[in-house]
Amino acid sequence: MLSRLRAALTPQVIILMAAALALMAGSLFLGQDAGAQSTELEKRIARTLSAMEGAGQVRVVIMTREQEKSAETGFRTSGAAQQVPCGAIAVAQGADDPLVNIRLTQSLCALLGLPASSVSVVTGGF
Repeated sequence: MLSRLRAALTPQVIILMAAALALMAGSLFLGQDAGAQSTELEKRIARTLSAMEGAGQVRVVIMTREQEKSAETGFRTSGAAQQVPCGAIAVAQGADDPLVNIRLTQSLCALLGLPASSVSVVTGGF
C-alpha cells in the first residue's frame, strides 16, 4: 500500500498539490474566504462529490485558461475567448482512503474532461 502511494506521488502531482496549497494560502493571506470565490460549477461538483460514500465534506477548485474559439458567420469571423478547465483540486475529508481518492479523481476527470495528471485529490479537515 505504501508503494502505491509512493508511485502516485509523481512530480506532476507534487507540483499540483504545491500550487493548490499556494492558492489556498494566498486567499487566506489576503483575508478572503476561499468559499466565497467558488464558482457555481465548483459548488455543484463539490456537492456531488460530497455525496459519494466515504468522501465526507469536499471543496473543489477548478483552474481555467482562455482558449480562442472562432465561429464563422457568413463572410465574417468573430473570435470569442472561452474559459476551459486545465486543472482541478479537490480537498476531501475522506481522501486518505485510497479507494475514495481514486473514485474522486476519476469523477473529476470525467466531469471536466481532464487527464488524471491535471487533477489532485488531497485530504483536508474542515
